[in-house]
Amino acid sequence: TNHDDENNTPEYNMLAWTIGLLLGGAVLGLAFPKNSHLPSPTWQILSNVIGFTYFLAWSLSFYPQIFLNRQRKTTRGLSVDFCVLNVLGYICYTVYTTNFYWNESVIEAYKDKNSGGSMMGDDTDENKSSEKGQITVQGNDVAFAIHALLMACFTLSQVGLYDSFKARPPSKRVYLFLSATGAFCSLYLLSTRILQGQIVLLGFLYVLGTIKIIITIAKYIPQALLNRSRKSTVGWNVNNVILDLAGGVLSLLQLVGDCADMRDWTGITGNPAKISIALVTICFDLLFLVQHYILYPTDDRASYTSFPTMEHSGLESIVA
Repeated sequence: TNHDDENNTPEYNMLAWTIGLLLGGAVLGLAFPKNSHLPSPTWQILSNVIGFTYFLAWSLSFYPQIFLNRQRKTTRGLSVDFCVLNVLGYICYTVYTTNFYWNESVIEAYKDKNSGGSMMGDDTDENKSSEKGQITVQGNDVAFAIHALLMACFTLSQVGLYDSFKARPPSKRVYLFLSATGAFCSLYLLSTRILQGQIVLLGFLYVLGTIKIIITIAKYIPQALLNRSRKSTVGWNVNNVILDLAGGVLSLLQLVGDCADMRDWTGITGNPAKISIALVTICFDLLFLVQHYILYPTDDRASYTSFPTMEHSGLESIVA
C-alpha cells in the first residue's frame, strides 16, 4: 500500500533511527552509574546520555553492513583491507580502554603523569591535584570497544563465508602492515624491559592508541579508493556511514564537555586516541557521504556486478 511505501522511505527510516538512538541513549544514560569525577551533577547526566547515545550509534553502525552482506550473499563492494585493519584496530582499542578503565596501576600511573601536582603541600593543593589528571575513558567507551571488536571479527568472517579469502585476499600492503605492527610492539616491550627493568604498561597503551589512530586513517583509504575506482558505492551501506558520523560527533562532544566541566584539558592530551579517532571518523564519513550522494549517486538496489570490480578497474595494482 501507499502507507507502507511511505514508511519504507529513507527519510522515515532515518527519523525512526534518530528517535530510537535518542531514547535508547537517554534510558541507558539515566540507568547506568554516572562519572563521579565530573563536578556538575547536570553534566554528569548529560555526559552519560551523550556517551551511551554515541555507544549505540557506533555500535549499531556495524549492523547495516552485516545485514547487507547477508542479504546479497557477498561482500563485494566492501574492502577486505578495511575489514582486516578494522579487527586489528579494535584489538588495540579494546586493550587500551579496558586497561585505562579497570587496571588500577595504569590509572595511578596516568594520574601521576598528568596531575601536575606535587606530593608536597597542604591538603588544598593535594585535593586540587587529585581533581586533575582524571582519566576520561568511561564505561560506554569500554562497552563500545568490546562490542566493536566482536562485530569487526564477524564482518571479516563474512568475507570467508560468502566469497572466500582465496578469492578476496587482503592486499600485500596489509600483510606488511600487520607484520610491522607486531614487530614494533614486540621491540617496544623488549626495549623497555631491558632499558628500564620492567615493561611500562602506560607507555605501551599509548603505543596501541597510536596504532589505532593510524589504522583508523589507513582502513578508510582502501574503501574510498574502491568507491572512486568503481564510480559507485554499491555494496557499501550508507546507513553505516551516517551512524558512524553521529557516533564520532557525540564522542567528541562528550570528551570536550567532560574536560570543560572538570576544567582540566589533560583529558584530551592524555587520551589522544579518543579525540583522534572521532576527528578522523568524522572527516572520512563526510567524504563517503559526498561519494554516495553527490559524486556517485546510484540506486542502492543495483547489483554489484553492474559496476567494475577491482580486477577490471585497475585498483588491484594500487592496493595489492
